[in-house]
Amino acid sequence: MKLRNASTRPRLILRLLPLLAIAAPIHAAPAQITFGLGQDSGFATKTTPAPATNDAAANATFKVIAGTPDPNSAPLAALHDGKIPRSEDEPGSNFFFNGGGRVLVDLGKPTDVASIATYSWHPGARAAQNYAVYAADEAAKNFNPQPGAGVQPAEVGWQLLAKVDTSGNKPGQHAVCITPGSGKSFGKFQRVLFDIQTNPKAQGFSDTFFSEIDIVDANGPTLERVKIPKRITAVFTSKDKNFHYTLDVSEAPDLQEWCGKNLIPVLEDWYPKIIGLIPVTGVTPSHEITFTLKDMTLLPGHMDGVPAYASGNSVVFNAKFMRDQQTGEAIGAGIHEIVHVVQFGSGQGKRNRPRSGGQPPTWVTEGVADYIRWFLYEPQSKGAEITTRNVGRAKYDDSYRTTANFFDWVIKNHEKDLMRKLNIATHDGYTEQLWKDWTGKTLQELGADWKKANMERLGVKG
Repeated sequence: MKLRNASTRPRLILRLLPLLAIAAPIHAAPAQITFGLGQDSGFATKTTPAPATNDAAANATFKVIAGTPDPNSAPLAALHDGKIPRSEDEPGSNFFFNGGGRVLVDLGKPTDVASIATYSWHPGARAAQNYAVYAADEAAKNFNPQPGAGVQPAEVGWQLLAKVDTSGNKPGQHAVCITPGSGKSFGKFQRVLFDIQTNPKAQGFSDTFFSEIDIVDANGPTLERVKIPKRITAVFTSKDKNFHYTLDVSEAPDLQEWCGKNLIPVLEDWYPKIIGLIPVTGVTPSHEITFTLKDMTLLPGHMDGVPAYASGNSVVFNAKFMRDQQTGEAIGAGIHEIVHVVQFGSGQGKRNRPRSGGQPPTWVTEGVADYIRWFLYEPQSKGAEITTRNVGRAKYDDSYRTTANFFDWVIKNHEKDLMRKLNIATHDGYTEQLWKDWTGKTLQELGADWKKANMERLGVKG
């Protein structure tokens, strides 16, 4: 992740948006929208406050009623847990859709809505917030409490409060505060609906990373704001001065010394090696990486926690895992993640050749990362062995260690340059036909031969 100046000055944009004329028992006042832009300020800008921890949304019920959350999104609770991400590209700390959607907030009782604030953070074009927010008191005759996709909320008892579009602003921390143009509140509402759209200017991934949503009760308690803990960081520069690594141990200061002595030197040594192993002409992986230690690293579908994950040029480690595995798998997990930085990190340059096919399936990219880890970095550990215990259920596309073993077999028997070719396919386009082109055999044939070879080696009958 490129380091940014934390003193970047926010900009203010005020938009007055007229409300739709809707027949409804209660009419919301015209909205005033205040925008703040920051980079590393904890969302507290000169024009907008930091997120609140005790607003009306804190104990509200959040529900997706249209659209599909992205597989890498945090659970909905991230929108009202009073916590904010530490870095600009941290999917596990933000909620975001895969193609837009709707989030319904039930405040539990009719509430004088004094203001609504939304916070997002991303370094790219998807940083912009693009949504309409509605409110309802359930008094309309035709009221629909959960207007799904294709249903116009304004036609089923919902009142439009405001439309928000921050796409005219630079990426970074986007903070939006919506207040009534007059009076102390928009009115008394129990339900608030966010109709969230994608960012048309973004290519590929285009959904906003929402970090927090505040809904303030005009009669509620004095607001308490998120306190930004002091960051504890250290910057390491490679011996050749070409690479810079930032270590953030703000949530795990006890690991700073161990990481500095044991983890960073190994990753510093192996990162340029990995770049040399799987080069792509015209693409230079980033020379800056941020390593962050967090108290807990959750990933959707893995709610018991994962050891680490990579996003762009950032790697996040589960602090508990790193403590427990200092003499075990901690450093190997780091090797695995920096392979992903080389595969997907936003470095310098672009491929100009036309793409054919699409991104490789996850089992391929995870298999590459585990091959480099288990067969090149720590082959002595034999962590990706096929044994009599697992050979019966082993499949070439099982991902991670099993796929790494399959790749090792293909490299030894058919294509020594497989790692580089798979990474080129990550950029130029992947199809199964490539396996036939590279080895003379289909992927399925290779998989069958690999399994047969392992069963014969182990003396296991099919």
